[in-house]
Amino acid sequence: MKKTTTVLLFVFFASVGALAQGLSGGVKAGLNLANQTFSGNGYTSSPGFLPSIHGGVYVTLMFTDHFGLQPELLYSGQGAKSGDVKLKLNYVTIPILLRYNVNDILSFHAGPQFGVLLSAKSKVGSNSTDVKDQLKGSDVGAAIGIGVDLPMKLNFAFRFVKGFSDINDVTDSYKQKNYILQFSVGYKLFGD
Repeated sequence: MKKTTTVLLFVFFASVGALAQGLSGGVKAGLNLANQTFSGNGYTSSPGFLPSIHGGVYVTLMFTDHFGLQPELLYSGQGAKSGDVKLKLNYVTIPILLRYNVNDILSFHAGPQFGVLLSAKSKVGSNSTDVKDQLKGSDVGAAIGIGVDLPMKLNFAFRFVKGFSDINDVTDSYKQKNYILQFSVGYKLFGD
């Protein structure tokens, strides 16, 4: 079974690479403004934005001059803030984005994002409590954004990520979902 899966993955990635007109990749990092929605019993609320960071690597596979795929592997700090209470969540996220290049500079991105929870802490003032066991270990959502690629290998992006999964693992009386505004700066390490 492992050999079959390995062979299928190799064939898939080799096919994608062969079809790709342009292959490039690099590193990126930036600011997260993270928040959550809590909904249940006919009401919905969002506490407040928690500033955090994200960073990682990306690969761009262009199939035509305009259409391509951009998978990424990122660390992402998420959560929410309400007064002195901060919920700090750390995820590894994998966005798999369809990319549309309007021209050599401007592009639009949209697609699913998968997240794996690394840690979760509730902080009140200087006191910190581990709450990872109160949250589900994965999160599925969607990302949509816009990017600017400059000739000097720098790129900038703004993205909105909306979680679809209820990450609350304690009660069924309310649902808890992530959402993030991301501002990124990237540097292309290889490719056009």
